[in-house]
Amino acid sequence: MSADSSASIPLPDYEVEQYFPREYLDESPEEIARLRKRYGYVRTYFKRHPSGHRDLQRWLNQTRVGTTYDRYLTQSVTLSLITAAIGALVGVALTFVLAQAGALAAASSPVNFGVANGVLAALAPYKAFIVGGILALLFGGLFGAGTYYARYYIPKSRAKMRGRSIDILLPHAIIYMYALSHGGMSFLEVIRSMADASDYGEVSHEFELIARDMELFGNDLFTALRNSRNLTPSMNFEQFLDDLLSVLDSGGDVTAFLDRESSTYLEEARDEQEDFIETLSMLSEVFVAAFVAAPLLLIVTLMVISFLGGNTLVQLYALNYLIFPLGMALFLLLIDVLSSPYTQDTVETEHDVTVLQEIRTVITDFVGVMRREIQRAREARWSDEKLASDGGYVDARLDDYRRANVVYDLRTLIGDPMDIMRRQPYLSAVITVPIALAAPVAAVALGLATPTVDAMLANPYNTTVWLVVVPFGIVTIPLMVFHELRIRRERTLERRFPDTLNLLSSANQMGISLVEALALVSRWSSGALADELRALRNDIRWNHDAHAALMAFATRLKVPQLSRVVRLIASGGQTSGDLSRVLSVAAEDTRNRYKLEKSRRRAMGSYIAIVVIGYFVYLFVILMLGASYLGPLAEMSTPQAGAAGQELPMGISAVPLANFHLVFFHSALIQAVGSGLLAGKLADNSALSGLKYALGLAALALVAFALV
Repeated sequence: MSADSSASIPLPDYEVEQYFPREYLDESPEEIARLRKRYGYVRTYFKRHPSGHRDLQRWLNQTRVGTTYDRYLTQSVTLSLITAAIGALVGVALTFVLAQAGALAAASSPVNFGVANGVLAALAPYKAFIVGGILALLFGGLFGAGTYYARYYIPKSRAKMRGRSIDILLPHAIIYMYALSHGGMSFLEVIRSMADASDYGEVSHEFELIARDMELFGNDLFTALRNSRNLTPSMNFEQFLDDLLSVLDSGGDVTAFLDRESSTYLEEARDEQEDFIETLSMLSEVFVAAFVAAPLLLIVTLMVISFLGGNTLVQLYALNYLIFPLGMALFLLLIDVLSSPYTQDTVETEHDVTVLQEIRTVITDFVGVMRREIQRAREARWSDEKLASDGGYVDARLDDYRRANVVYDLRTLIGDPMDIMRRQPYLSAVITVPIALAAPVAAVALGLATPTVDAMLANPYNTTVWLVVVPFGIVTIPLMVFHELRIRRERTLERRFPDTLNLLSSANQMGISLVEALALVSRWSSGALADELRALRNDIRWNHDAHAALMAFATRLKVPQLSRVVRLIASGGQTSGDLSRVLSVAAEDTRNRYKLEKSRRRAMGSYIAIVVIGYFVYLFVILMLGASYLGPLAEMSTPQAGAAGQELPMGISAVPLANFHLVFFHSALIQAVGSGLLAGKLADNSALSGLKYALGLAALALVAFALV
């Protein structure tokens, strides 16, 4: 058993039998032969030894993989054999490369075997085959074992990630349940509504399991809650279900219980976020040490080795163009994986219609109408079939109506491309990428840059700017602008929305109807929120359906956190006559979300400063190395200096100064982009938010190298 399992309370025997595989007591040859015939040798082995894999089965259950441990491990063995074969091929390929490079010619045994040296001498002609076999076994074993153990512990990692996601969303889900329960909805209906509320992510999936147990398997409420309690990966959710079972068993007030629990688990979510912020702070310091200090140390070391006559260009290029960029990308991926449980409440939900879905729908409808037009023209020209009694008049009018609607939708969609790009910044690449690809071609055609290695070494600044920096800026600047516009709109709405809900609640308590309250608040508000509130008021007044109007309002907001709150109001308003209380609960939930996000951004401000200052140090050292060392060395290496009788130090004439200048300049730009993206990931958990930092740091590097 793992440490996590041993620390928890042991499950009763009947629950062990329910959730985990049982031992095969019949070990007769006939039974083993039957199992091997049905499942194969590998799976039969795992099925006969389940006691060592109960943790794995529990992790698989907690991640909702929907498979048994024996099937999963059999697949792992298959994949391990495949990767082992790939590793063996890598070992053989590496042996071939070493043999071609002559590295195996001087290879000898590191141990003196005495009398066995004669045997080794006899095997010397087969040295390549022996080394190839050893490397094939080594790489094959590493690849195969790594694949097997990685797959074995991946479910554990995923279960922990699900647990964190549940912990973060649980207080908001409890508030949603409280609003429904306060409105008079029975607890069974609350569970079914919670199961259908996909806005609450993994918490909704947990309640979906409870609803499935009751509706599909016929279990009672207490059994379904215990089943979910035993399988959830979240300790907080497990404790919540334990307390809920106690309240239900004693006949207590569930509504009051949910009201108390929401504040309790909100504090748990705050503590969880503080731990996450500490993790991010540690990672920011690791980034500065690994990708600022380490590159400087390695570059200086390679430069000194080059001064002493060594050839370090391959290592220098590998570090600057492969190892450190790849390391930065993996580091950002690590932060993204660690941050994913804390961003589940900021992703789009299935209720939200994205720009891509709108574009796909309009294009599909347009293609369908054009196909129908072609069919009509073909029938009118060549068809011999008789028309309907109306002469095809009704069909023609229907086709004209559909065509008019599609044309209107298409004009509306493409009539304001700026709005589309504000809603989905990535779509700006449709315009900017072709321009970015054409920019280097235009620069070469106009003679501004030459796309050759010699030109890059002779004039690295000019060549890099025209061939790399300008295309990069063409793509990233519009992407940054549209992303920042969207983020600014979302933050404005998040900041103003709680006060708006409080005003609506106060107006409703004074007897003012929702429509009139919306009119009052829209006059007090400004900007996009006021426009949306006026549209909501008109929708309710004209269509007399508050629920449908609120759901449409939630979709138009395009801010997932606020959309969930509006849907909470819509669902609570359907079951409760006390709308003011539902509005107050929604306002408190929105304010709590905003405070959590704001506290995270405030706490990470100092660590963003650490990353930016770390880049300043890196840029300063690189500039000083170029100006104080490479510049004087270049003057010493000129023909005039040699003709004057100056004796150059050892190895100076062979130092590739142009290559070092190129690597220094490119490393500053690569570090600018990597540090900027990390700063955005720390600040807003979005790499797009780091584009402004990346562009600013890159511009600083360009100015610095232009002046030095």
